[in-house]
Amino acid sequence: MHWKLKTEGEIQMSDFIYSNTYIDEEQIKLSFQEIYGNDHNLIHLFNGSWGSFAFLSNHYEGFDYYETDDQITAMLGGPLLDFAGLTDLSISENEKTKAISLRYSQENMSWDNDLNGPFQFIYINKRSGEITVVTDMMSFIPAYEYSDDKCLMISSHLSLIKACKPELILDQTSVGDFVLHSIVTYPYTMYKGVYQLQPASVHQYHCEAGKQHKEPYWVPYESNAYKSLNEAAQDLKNSLDDYVKNVIADHKQVAQFISGGEDSRSISSIIRQFTRSRSFIFLDQMNREGRVAKKAAEAYGIEFNLVQRDKLHYLNILEEGSQLVGHGAQYTHAHSLGLHNKCGLSKYPAVFGGLFSDALLKGARIKKVRGIGRFPFLPQIKDKMYNPEKVKNTSALKKEIIGKIEERRKEHLSYIKEFRKESASEWFELWPSSMNLNIVNIHVNRRLFQSYEPFMSNDVVKISALVPQKWKKNRKLFHRAMQPHLKKTKWLKHGDGRLPYFPWYVNSFVQFFFWSIDLIGRKTKVSKIHPGPWGDSNNIKISEEYQEKIQSNNELYKSINQSFTFKLLNELFTGNNLRLDNQLNLLQTLHLIKLESNRNFYRDEKVES
Repeated sequence: MHWKLKTEGEIQMSDFIYSNTYIDEEQIKLSFQEIYGNDHNLIHLFNGSWGSFAFLSNHYEGFDYYETDDQITAMLGGPLLDFAGLTDLSISENEKTKAISLRYSQENMSWDNDLNGPFQFIYINKRSGEITVVTDMMSFIPAYEYSDDKCLMISSHLSLIKACKPELILDQTSVGDFVLHSIVTYPYTMYKGVYQLQPASVHQYHCEAGKQHKEPYWVPYESNAYKSLNEAAQDLKNSLDDYVKNVIADHKQVAQFISGGEDSRSISSIIRQFTRSRSFIFLDQMNREGRVAKKAAEAYGIEFNLVQRDKLHYLNILEEGSQLVGHGAQYTHAHSLGLHNKCGLSKYPAVFGGLFSDALLKGARIKKVRGIGRFPFLPQIKDKMYNPEKVKNTSALKKEIIGKIEERRKEHLSYIKEFRKESASEWFELWPSSMNLNIVNIHVNRRLFQSYEPFMSNDVVKISALVPQKWKKNRKLFHRAMQPHLKKTKWLKHGDGRLPYFPWYVNSFVQFFFWSIDLIGRKTKVSKIHPGPWGDSNNIKISEEYQEKIQSNNELYKSINQSFTFKLLNELFTGNNLRLDNQLNLLQTLHLIKLESNRNFYRDEKVES
């Protein structure tokens, strides 16, 4: 059986849940509404002897679900189909999903070569009761699994599993882990018994027997496969150019995010080879970052749009952002949430970003010796003594919780060392991508509009895995590959004072001068305007709204305070016990607990009536 549950609003976002037991029609509708509000209009619910499957329509064109008498195929995300030549985004309805389903059923699929970019593939064989879920190369779009002797659930959103399995309880170790690190160590989640699926793998289940088989189709083995930096840089440039070209196809205009940095400049240059672009930047007010971004847009002939956000934007979106990304993912990286409608981003066939360039290509996850952060003009030197197992010093968490977190981190590091011996501490925060707190940006964007991230393309991921760390440090690989695209802004400074067109050893002198002037300005408080892309966190700390949120969660905090050394939330939020980002992580967790309590209250009332 198959129902279409309609609500008001435009088609956006996409998520799914599969259960081998019956999913109540009204319950799943309420669960989707709780996550997305009313900003969606079509939920597909399928029921059969094989179980239940609920899917919110995929707004990437060509990727709606595909159903026959024998199977149901659904896709999350909008990967390029390198095998079929179906790169035109104007393809309607489910042509791309259908092509993938056919290729999979014929056993011809090569997942790391045929689908390019973030995705999640779900295939249900109605006759055999077999369910297949395939994750992308880095689990850019994560999947979660719950199973016991009777029940099997798989979903792209933790809250959907919790809604259909209300008896699940929070994992207190995960609560502490998330508050402290803004992530939950793989493969754990915020709920006991629910785990993250392995990236780059084909997961096969049976509706009666539970999980049957897990087969990785790609592993980022450590291998210095390139003979020279020039060879790797040329491959990187070609792959980025090809990816952007194939996404754009014949479209007359696309959108992109622009900043004062070098990633967006590189993407701007590539886009302008093929079509027109409209750029957007989100800021509290025009500042140094905005002025540099505007000059970059002018240099590349791109329309520039400053979208001004409220100074309390990241506080204002706490509830909506928390619901959209769910437990265990830091909502504050939902930069576009609430602003995407102002820009009309859902109307564009493609919206380009520059996420993960730092992580994959510039060694952002390679720990440097102390002082590099404070003195950015110094050359980057790897800290060989760094141990990612150790938890950051904090007086907020109980010792037993810290001990359990360290055990999990040790377990994950051992897993990474199986295939990344020399660079294990770097890939500790990359594999899977849920170990990187910035990934929430794509979790949000791919649900709000047709988001495309060139630095998440398959070739970029593979190149990152195949080059030595020394090529990533000091921007060597990135600079060698992107220098031709940076020529038009040769003398335009980066937001941090560098000249991206030039190599690191030139910028050491340039940035030292800029850093010195900037330091004097901060010490003398000459400039009162926050210079960077983020807002001034002090605006949140001193606001009445923030204090009200703390007070309103005092009672709710008692449900998880057994993990912390403070019994009252007010006490925990005073002094230096937690930084602001840790405090917001805790408030996010408490908000989602409150939602669950309300959902259970509603369910109990319904049963009684």
